[in-house]
Amino acid sequence: MKIILVGGGTVGVSLIGNLLSEGHDITVIDTDSRVIEQISNTYDVIGYVGNGATFEVLRSVGVEDCDLLIATADSDELNLLCCLAAHKLGAKNTIARVRNPEYAGQLYELKDDFGLSMTINPERAAAQEIARVLRFPSATGVEIFARGKAELVSCRVPKDNVLVGKKLMELSSLGINVLICTVERNGEVFIPGGTFVINEGDNLYFTGAPKDIVKAFKKTGLYLNPVKSVMITGAGMITDYLSEMLVGDGFSLKIIENDKQRAEAMAKKYPKAVVLHGDCSDHELLSEEGIEKTDAFVSLTGLDEGNILSALYASRKNVNKVIAKVTSDNFFSMFKGKELETVVSPKLVTINEILRYVRALAASDSAGNALSLYKIVGGKVEVLEFEADGYMEEIIEKPLYSLGLKKNILVACIIRSNKVLIPKGSDSIMAGDRVLIVSAAQRINSLGDIVAE
Repeated sequence: MKIILVGGGTVGVSLIGNLLSEGHDITVIDTDSRVIEQISNTYDVIGYVGNGATFEVLRSVGVEDCDLLIATADSDELNLLCCLAAHKLGAKNTIARVRNPEYAGQLYELKDDFGLSMTINPERAAAQEIARVLRFPSATGVEIFARGKAELVSCRVPKDNVLVGKKLMELSSLGINVLICTVERNGEVFIPGGTFVINEGDNLYFTGAPKDIVKAFKKTGLYLNPVKSVMITGAGMITDYLSEMLVGDGFSLKIIENDKQRAEAMAKKYPKAVVLHGDCSDHELLSEEGIEKTDAFVSLTGLDEGNILSALYASRKNVNKVIAKVTSDNFFSMFKGKELETVVSPKLVTINEILRYVRALAASDSAGNALSLYKIVGGKVEVLEFEADGYMEEIIEKPLYSLGLKKNILVACIIRSNKVLIPKGSDSIMAGDRVLIVSAAQRINSLGDIVAE
């Protein structure tokens, strides 16, 4: 696809690398000539110095022929104006990064007027990811498919768990109606078969209906008691969004904030929460305020180092669920999955949300009707959601065992008439089904691509 990217900041640069690796043609616009020079010297892209919100600049880069314009500049207003101008000049799709919560309601009303295909608010998206994990504290990550009817949930296998040493084919005897579709072990990724043996420390990826995943976690001893109380350090925008989500669901919240004025504003906005003015990095204060008795600890200050240190302290105090926010890629890769199971980066959440849209858009140009695409295990595995149509004669109404699937391809889940089916070899894909496909080391653009030639 031909993609125009407005804004050469950290999000923009990360998007460039990902999009180029998937074969897209990229044009980058930025007002800073030094930024464009650096990007052009590093990546095989077209760089253009100018204001991406002007007709003149957009016409110069051929916006009328582009498949997608992505605006990730520092200014919300500039991003919205870029999308509006691109839409007026004929861009097929546009995405704007918009961070100001005051615009949220208006954007829904103005979406068509601005020609917006999608907007992404990094702080709100990060809060949503944290809220999903707090609602399912056993998980290291939760992804939603088929409008919430199916989930992909990851969880690390603890020592002495009932699953250790078991083959996947033996799990049915436990009454588990889910599928383990991917296993991450010591940096390696497996699309497991029935004889695969689970080890302590494996990070397992389960697919199934939400209620069935919960049942499976309970039966295997992976399920932690539901989180009822949450301690949060830092009262920035993510905390604001997260508090709104959690207070509405009945969670007990305690928020600690360094800035007195900000603490007072949060206390006024969320009277059901306990909001304290204090030093978020003071571990003695955290202990005094009952960190050892809280169900979950979330560190959301503006300092990565402080967030990590506080989260490690909470972990060593045996808090069941610990989450830390980081912005640095180095910190993210250094701590995630090791000393800290759940690390959230607003930047990476933003990039992943945009890339999911781009990949689904690219896949939807081919037969097979891809509805969404997710990358897991650091991008090593793709999970695609397709809608099967009746013209796919090589797949429809044929038993899965007879299809001859490509290597490292798995039919993980079938959603039919709002019911989630964990497929067996004798099951078939029917017209109208939504199908989750898990793929490692295979590029899948359409549902027909799962069959070996």
